[in-house]
Amino acid sequence: MKKLSLKWLTIALVGCLISLPAQAKHIVNVSISINKIYGINTVDQTYKIDGYLVASWQDNTIKLKPKTGQRIYENQSADKIISKDNVWFPAFEFINTVGKRQTANKRLIISSTGEVTYNERFQGTFSTEMDFRHFPFDEQNFKIIMEPFSYEKSQLVFGSAHIFLEKPDNKSLSEWKIEDKPKATVSQHVYHHLDDAENTFFSRLTISIKAQRKADYYLWQFILPLSIILAASWSVFWIRGFPERLNTSFTMMLTVVAYTFYTSNILPRLPYTTFIQRMIIMGYLSIFASILIIIFVKVREQNGHNAEQIMRYCRYLFPGFYLLSILIMAGVNNLL
Repeated sequence: MKKLSLKWLTIALVGCLISLPAQAKHIVNVSISINKIYGINTVDQTYKIDGYLVASWQDNTIKLKPKTGQRIYENQSADKIISKDNVWFPAFEFINTVGKRQTANKRLIISSTGEVTYNERFQGTFSTEMDFRHFPFDEQNFKIIMEPFSYEKSQLVFGSAHIFLEKPDNKSLSEWKIEDKPKATVSQHVYHHLDDAENTFFSRLTISIKAQRKADYYLWQFILPLSIILAASWSVFWIRGFPERLNTSFTMMLTVVAYTFYTSNILPRLPYTTFIQRMIIMGYLSIFASILIIIFVKVREQNGHNAEQIMRYCRYLFPGFYLLSILIMAGVNNLL
């Protein structure tokens, strides 16, 4: 009876050990120093980053004589050490790069204590889905997403992450203002194309840099001209004569159409409307409504009724309704 109990106790203990999650063999600490963010393209939703990547981990299989202290390898020498499998080296990759990242210089430091430090200078084009609903008062989140290529979470996890951002110069981020310090989060990601995707997770490091767009340029170059065009369209309520009123309204409508073509090259084709596009839509509706009122007044006059009072009311209703619509859109903009 005791032997039977011992047998089942052993089986239960082994089962518990098997069910425990596998401990990661390597913990990789990462430090990224970003020199600059530049070449921001809102149409392609891409941006370029220049920076330094430093990754360090412990490799207990390394055996160096204590007298040597550490060995330093650079560029081609570092590639030879990595390719010969003398050192355990995870193939890091940036998930959200467009094309291949460029590595200007690299360095590999191997310590006699088994600590390995990899350092590289990199440049690359990155892409992240951007939200333009508030454009030109939008806030974007520039990201760097980093993963090991082949080592799953049971073999490698990201440990501590330190992010440094150099003070941006006026040229590289002339249109943007960095709001907060960069943030780094470690998560896990599963790839469904793998054979055992449900049980295979990869450690992922995500670096987020929030930036607020400086709207001064768009206020003077887009919003102010559009407001002047709409204010000019309301002049029809002061003009006398049906042909003059109708010609002015159609001219303003064509001007807004041309303005729409001018602004369409700023952003990609989006499944939603931006703040400035909603302003343009309000411009279309305002001019179209004024045309309908002009025709209505003309018909009333032909039937022997005096409808000029309607035109006098519209002198104040249209600007007031437009300003109220802008305030409502601005409020909705803040809630989105």
